[in-house]
This record gives sequence, structure tokens and C-alpha cells, in this order.
Amino acid sequence: MTKTLTKDIFYVGVNDPGLTHFDIVIPTECGTTYNSYLVKGTEKTALIDCVKRSFADGWFGNIGGIVPPEKVDCLIVNHSEPDHAGGIVDLLKRNPKIAVYLTRSAKTFIDNIVNGPYDAHVVEDNQELSLGGKTLRFMVQPFLHWPDTMMTYAVEDRVLFSCDFLGRHFATEKVFDDELEQTEKLHNAMVVYNSMIFRPFKEQVLQGCERIKDLPIAMVAPSHGPVLRKSWRDAWAFYRDRAALPLEKRKNERQVAIIYVSAYGNTTMMAKKVAEGVAAAGLKPKLVNAAEVSIHQILDDLDESIGFLVGAPTLNSNLPEPIYSMLGYLVVLNVKGLTSSAFGSFGWSGEATKIVTDIMAAMRIKVFPEPIKFKMTPTEADLATCFEFGKKYGEAVGGKAA
Repeated sequence: MTKTLTKDIFYVGVNDPGLTHFDIVIPTECGTTYNSYLVKGTEKTALIDCVKRSFADGWFGNIGGIVPPEKVDCLIVNHSEPDHAGGIVDLLKRNPKIAVYLTRSAKTFIDNIVNGPYDAHVVEDNQELSLGGKTLRFMVQPFLHWPDTMMTYAVEDRVLFSCDFLGRHFATEKVFDDELEQTEKLHNAMVVYNSMIFRPFKEQVLQGCERIKDLPIAMVAPSHGPVLRKSWRDAWAFYRDRAALPLEKRKNERQVAIIYVSAYGNTTMMAKKVAEGVAAAGLKPKLVNAAEVSIHQILDDLDESIGFLVGAPTLNSNLPEPIYSMLGYLVVLNVKGLTSSAFGSFGWSGEATKIVTDIMAAMRIKVFPEPIKFKMTPTEADLATCFEFGKKYGEAVGGKAA
């Protein structure tokens, strides 16, 4: 499928409507698109981003409807993740002399995708490339959301190729946002995409929002989802607010999330006493039963907290699934360097707290205080220990000492 965005700028991407999960952990209820764009100048023709390699044949068909792939002069790599850059391997087979423009960080990744020679041109921030009547400006934005990320701006046409920024996973044969019904599914696709990809990079999102705030923009062409020629300001505001509000809540509310599950109420008893201890340190505890709320709500609670603790009983020498799932989803948060610990009740052997803290240590989370566990129903003395555990933790993450 091809579509004209504006004179001599074309959409040449592909749909993947059957995709149910992106990068293993990101649900994609509506599939996704791998967006690629062709820009024709009077002197040169440029591709902006490739597609996932398994979709390369359809991509070449789309490009070939406008210009033979062998005749494209330049490839702009905004981002080197394989859903953006996988097709470069087959493109280089067809067009080995194509000039590849990319950031220094992107080159390290592309080198290991291509595993062979190619004509690489490392770009600097605000460097421009003239195609003849069309100028591409490279806007390097590290960690929006990878270290290699850049956006590309078509100066004369005021089209921003924003990479993953302002995108969403949403497969559609309608290229433009104003061709789609503004359904709840369309909005939710942006909510989930932002939540699962950009949560760890709030400062970088705010920097990106600030950078393009006053840029003359006719439309935003992201790497996934529809091209935004009507609602890009709405997407901009959504991304800005989703980055700014959790930071404000952390500062103002000083919340500690206590994520737990409990089979028979024993770990619940512990969690409530831990919460009292956190409160005694002057912080706001929030008890979250992971078996009763969605993972997205848990992530929101974690995102708005200055720290977190995990309560898990031991089931068959292992962790309950909701806690395993929550720990797995920590990859979408910026948890490196945080302090956390674990507590829980057990019947036979009590491995759960060690499993939790081993995972934390592997994620470079500092474990403090030492995890605590009690057999079956906690005694009053045990609960007093839970209180002290919560208080020590609260003091460690910025609460007041007695």
C-alpha cells in the first residue's frame, strides 16, 4: 500500500494486523504497522526507515510502485530496532551502494544487523541533507526511546518523521488519522503504547515535546500507527502529560507502592503492618493486591511512587503468577538504582522472598531492608517486625527517621 502524504513524499509501509504481542510483553490488540516513507527530491530520493524483515517483499512492492528500490539514493535510519531496520539486509542486497544516514549509536546496532560492509554516514544533531528542493534535517534525540533515536524533519513540507515518538500500535489500511473513526480502541492503542514503551524515558519525552513545540509542523509521520495530520497536537499533549504527571505525583505525594498477593490472608496481614511502618516514616503507603487489579494499574501505581515493596507467599517453592508477571513488567519502568525488598508468609519452605530479591538484584535494584518471611499466620511479634521493616524502608527512601 502506498499513499501520498504531500507532493513527492509517500507512505510505503506495511501492515501487520495479526500481531498480538510486540517485543513479547506489549499487547497489540489491533496489530501494528511498520511505517516507512519515501521522499523524492529533484536530485536524490530517500527512504526513511525500513520495515520488519519478514515484511520486506511487500515493502519493496510499495517502493517499486514509485521508484525501483535499486534507484533509491539514501536510507535514513531513525532507529535501529529490527521492526524499523530489519529490512536493511535485503535492501542492501538489491542496492549495495545506497548511502545510509544514522546516528553514531545506531551504527553500532546496524553494523551487527548487516554484518558486512555498507556506506554509512554518521550524522550530527541538526545536520541537513539536501535532496534537491527537499531538505531533511536530523534531530538527534537519544533515549526517545533508544540511545540511537533521531527524528527527521522535512523542512520545506513541514513533515516530522518522529520515529516511535507520538506513535501507537494500530494496524489500518487508512494511513491518515482523520480517515479513521476516533474510537476508544484507537485511543487505547496510544495509551498502551506510551505506557509500555515510554514510561522509563519521561525526561526524554518532555525534552522531545519541548523541542517540537514551536516547530512548524503540517503532519507527524511516526514509525507505527496512523500519520497525524489532524490530531498531532492532541498526541503531543497526551505524551507530555503522561510524562509530567507521574513526576509531579512522586514529588508531591511521596507514595510507596506495596504490591502483594495473599492466598489465606497471612501476607495481607503483613502488608498492612508494613504499610503502617511506611506511614510512620512520613510517606504515603498504597496497598495494591496484584491479583485484583490490571497490570496497567499496577504499572501506574509503581510509576507514581518513589519506591515499592513486594509481598509474596510461597506456593510450591515458587512465586504466585501475579507477582512473577509484575516483576516481568518492571522492564517498562526505570527501576535501576531504586531500593526495594520483599516479605511474605509461607507454609513449607519459603523461597518466594529470595526469588523476588534475586530478580531485583539482577535488575540492579538495591535490596533493603533484608527480606522477611514468617511461617503460616504471623504472630504479634512478627507483625511488629513487619512494622519496623516498613518504617526502615520508608526512612531509606526519603522518609523521616523517628
